[in-house]
Amino acid sequence: MHRPWFPVLGILSLVALTLSACGPRVAERVGEARAALEAARAAGAPARSPEGFQAAERALKESETLLAAGDSASLLEADYRAAVATAAAHSAATTAKLSTEVEKAAASAQAARQEAERARAETERLQAQLRTVEETARATQARGERVETQVAELRKQVTASLTPILPTYLRYVVKRGDTLQRVAARPDIYGDANQWPRLYEANRDMIGRDRKLKVGQVLLVPK
Repeated sequence: MHRPWFPVLGILSLVALTLSACGPRVAERVGEARAALEAARAAGAPARSPEGFQAAERALKESETLLAAGDSASLLEADYRAAVATAAAHSAATTAKLSTEVEKAAASAQAARQEAERARAETERLQAQLRTVEETARATQARGERVETQVAELRKQVTASLTPILPTYLRYVVKRGDTLQRVAARPDIYGDANQWPRLYEANRDMIGRDRKLKVGQVLLVPK
């Protein structure tokens, strides 16, 4: 007795419908994996996460090959490989981004350290310069004090050496009727009229050649 072909045809039709519905979905999954891989490439994954990126590439190629086969087993495997490729690509992209951020942070930290080092060096230079200026100022002040001491000592010596030489003067205010002789003859002056030339020599510029005195003039009287 021959079995009817209707059940077999039904099964084949169901398989065909399943494959026809599964194919586009797997192709979409492969496309998503391809896009994820390109995004990982743009993020620098080939250099910063080479192992993850290569694993994603292998899984994508395998899924593309299986998708081209078209049978149900290949489609299921292609779907799985596409999911693996997508996950690996996302992981590689995340690792690359994190690596980039770490590198930027390290570069910023290095720049900050270099700036701090330059600031420290500049501070030390300025402090050294300040110390030099302070030392120079102290040395200059010390030299100034020594010079002042020497000048004061010289003044004392000059004063001491000139004291016996410099004459001592008295002062006399000319009154009405005074002459050089009368002033010289005063007991509080010289007590001798013949000493008038001493008065004249001490006051020559004020008295003049006529040797006449004026009331109110102040004469210097050398002792």
